Amino acid sequence: MQTTVFEDIVKLQPKGLLTIPKKLRQSVGLTERSLLRIKAKGKQLIIEPVYTTPAPRTFSDEEIQEWLEFDKQETEALRKQGLL
Repeated sequence: MQTTVFEDIVKLQPKGLLTIPKKLRQSVGLTERSLLRIKAKGKQLIIEPVYTTPAPRTFSDEEIQEWLEFDKQETEALRKQGLL
């Protein structure tokens, strides 16, 4: 499998800022506000995209109570059938 390598030289700005060239950003699917992991390995800096999953949905106390009541009814029905 052939891998395309993009390489460029950038200048480190004040406060350690740098601009990743557009061609490089596009090649790895980075967009504005992408999260990146940066780590040092010897004298190299490694920058990798970080992908996150959306936060899970939260449920109201009412919804939880409905589920608990439903579970209680189902458990009782299974006991009556001798399945529990």
